[in-house]
Amino acid sequence: MKVAVIGFSQSGKTSLYRAASRGQAKGDVTAVPVPDVRFDTIVAQVKPKKQTPATVILHDDLEPVQGGAQKMFSQRFLDEARKADVYLHVVRAFESPTAPYHDDVDPKRDLEAVDVEMIVTDLGVVENRLERLKKSMNVKTSGHPDQQEQNLFTRIKEPLENGTPMRDMEFDEEELKIVRNYQFLSAKPTVLAFNVGEDEAAEPGPKVAALIAEQKAKGTQAFAVCATIEEEIAQLDAADQPEFLESLGLKEPASHRVVQAIYDALGLITFFTAGENDTRAWPLRRGSTALKAAATIHNDIAKGFIRAEVVHYADYLEHGSLDAAYKANKMHLEGKEAVIQDGDLLHIRNKS
Repeated sequence: MKVAVIGFSQSGKTSLYRAASRGQAKGDVTAVPVPDVRFDTIVAQVKPKKQTPATVILHDDLEPVQGGAQKMFSQRFLDEARKADVYLHVVRAFESPTAPYHDDVDPKRDLEAVDVEMIVTDLGVVENRLERLKKSMNVKTSGHPDQQEQNLFTRIKEPLENGTPMRDMEFDEEELKIVRNYQFLSAKPTVLAFNVGEDEAAEPGPKVAALIAEQKAKGTQAFAVCATIEEEIAQLDAADQPEFLESLGLKEPASHRVVQAIYDALGLITFFTAGENDTRAWPLRRGSTALKAAATIHNDIAKGFIRAEVVHYADYLEHGSLDAAYKANKMHLEGKEAVIQDGDLLHIRNKS
């Protein structure tokens, strides 16, 4: 799944991208491990030869949003942004003599400007499609895709005109398929990172704090980060990071929370397989079944699926190991349609 880092020029989006990549970024696309204390606990107990955390793929290959230009989004930006599954929107909230509007730091303005441009772009697509549908005889046929699109686009046109992004609208499953097919910009889940100055790294000022509260009230994950400090943290040895964080009044790198928020915005949970050769954290769509989890491991395992041996993470943690949890009768045998819970440890029984 593609996570696109977006923001105005000199908002700090590339610095945050490098920080979130833990200093491992070699180009503009990086697989970033998802911080997870549960996985760390399992690895410490199992001591496998190989460990594979869950990851998200960050892309810093989108052009910056053009501040002050007649067209904020270039065609190249639009082409790539439409392919994204989630946006990490970096909003400047720090003073800089070289950044656009350096004498007027206004994260609310910059945030709204991007949102409005996305909504206007989507509205144009909706209006063009409605015009074309007027010529279709299929809109009179009940259940026809043209009729479904006309009904949906007619319903969402007014909210878009009133400045409501699609991510704040309600859709049923059939409508969601249409929305995804058109790759609407304002329908994409978004994680907001307000890039603050070093003096606000531990605690954002009232302006940014109010914006974060406002966004969280809408259901959007939002954070204050200082990208320059986060980049410094990422370049330190792991053993040196706690002392540096403590000196700044931080408990953990803010970029870790941002990556976790992205993972959640993608609609993912994690299940684990704990083996001595390889212990893994597997991303899985929230609400997925044991059969889907098996297919995530390997299609052949799903084809030969018999049962899933499931241990909930809380039971694993209480008893200290899988063996101990099994002996305490905390292992549950589940069929194909069982819904996997976040943190479950799985072993798939199959015919092979």
